Amino acid sequence: MPSSMRWNKPNLRNNLHDLLGRDKPSSTAWVRDQGLEDVRRAMLQSLAGLTGCEVARMNMRLRYAGDIEALWYLRTDLFSTLVPLQGEHGARGVIDQVTQLFQGQLPRALRPAQAAPHTPS
Repeated sequence: MPSSMRWNKPNLRNNLHDLLGRDKPSSTAWVRDQGLEDVRRAMLQSLAGLTGCEVARMNMRLRYAGDIEALWYLRTDLFSTLVPLQGEHGARGVIDQVTQLFQGQLPRALRPAQAAPHTPS
C-alpha cells in the first residue's frame, strides 16, 4: 500500500487525539482567543504615539501577556504608565474603555462586582 493512501486511515493515535480534542480548534477557543486579541490591541493602542522607557516596558508586557487574566491584572500598570503622560482623567477614560472589553471573558472570581439593583420599598 502506498504511504500516500494511509493518511486518512484511522488508527489508535488519531482516535485518541479525536477523543482528547487535540489538534482541532474548538469554536469557543477561537472566540476566546479573538476576545483576548481585541483587548490586547486596545491596550496597545492606548500607548500609540507615546514614548519613554515605561511605555516601552508596558508595551512588551502587553504583547507577551499569555491570557486574558494577565491582561486584566495589567490594567493597573497601564493606568500607572498613562497617568504621567495623559493625566489621571485621561488614563481613567482609557481604563474604563478597556475594562468594558473584558465583559464575558473573565472567570467569575475576577469579574468586577456589579451594583445590586435598587428595589423600591
